[in-house]
Amino acid sequence: MMRTILKKWYKFQQNQQAKKFDSHWYMRFGWLNEPLANQGQLTNLFEIHSTKKFTFADCFYVEDHGRHFIFFEEVDDQHPVGFLSVLEIFKDGTYTEPQTILKLDYHLSYPCVFKVKNDWYMIPETSANKTVELWKCTKFPTQWEKHSNLLKDIEAVDTTPFYHEGMWYLFTSTRRHCKKFGDRLDLFYTEDILQPDWKEHPQNPVCKGHQQFRMAGKPFTYNSKLVRPSQDSLKRYGGNIELKEIIKLSPTEYQEQLLEVVLPHWNNQDDGCHTINAKDNFVVLDAIRLSPKV
Repeated sequence: MMRTILKKWYKFQQNQQAKKFDSHWYMRFGWLNEPLANQGQLTNLFEIHSTKKFTFADCFYVEDHGRHFIFFEEVDDQHPVGFLSVLEIFKDGTYTEPQTILKLDYHLSYPCVFKVKNDWYMIPETSANKTVELWKCTKFPTQWEKHSNLLKDIEAVDTTPFYHEGMWYLFTSTRRHCKKFGDRLDLFYTEDILQPDWKEHPQNPVCKGHQQFRMAGKPFTYNSKLVRPSQDSLKRYGGNIELKEIIKLSPTEYQEQLLEVVLPHWNNQDDGCHTINAKDNFVVLDAIRLSPKV
């Protein structure tokens, strides 16, 4: 009940804010002196903005043969729905021009790229098509072909695979028996993600609440704990990120607890963040930047 009341208040504030500010999503990245363990490390990162202040968001990092790439969602004024792009980044903060990797007639976002043996695969967000799709890279990093539908006839967003103790898990948010995607978290599992026999986790939904469980990137190690980043959209869509420690994960059990909240305190012009990915000493996340209307 309290979250519902607060949501209405934040919505009013956001409407007032929209009269005074323009906003756009952008990306922040950098190599740290040590693996990510505190939010102070998120302050002095490089920024990547669309030249026309369109959307650059849902960022995923890949290192391949000593080269570094960010895959992300792009939105502009030419294509009616979101599409997927990639750019190469360098340790001095420079980066290449974005290259489009996937543009379809339905919305694409959240390009979750991961490796199976020696091949790169991607699960983009394709809820508008009522599918969870698996794509395989045929020429890295720009050429991709559809491998299969992992799930069909389902509205699921920000699906994130995770390999753990001999089993592949899909973390995803559906809208089954709830109003918003972030109201619940579901788990599916199988032994082979390329030839899957998906089973629903018996605890589904493994988490349930009010717009605070949608995935916000891949699970990663933070302060020696395995955490699952998730979105908290109480304040606004993509208001902040919650790091939730995974305590139990098996085909029969799931348990997590809130460890820390990531707020966009690195810049007083930023009003939200909703995707973070960290690997070794690297971190990338997105944020929403406000600028006064002119």
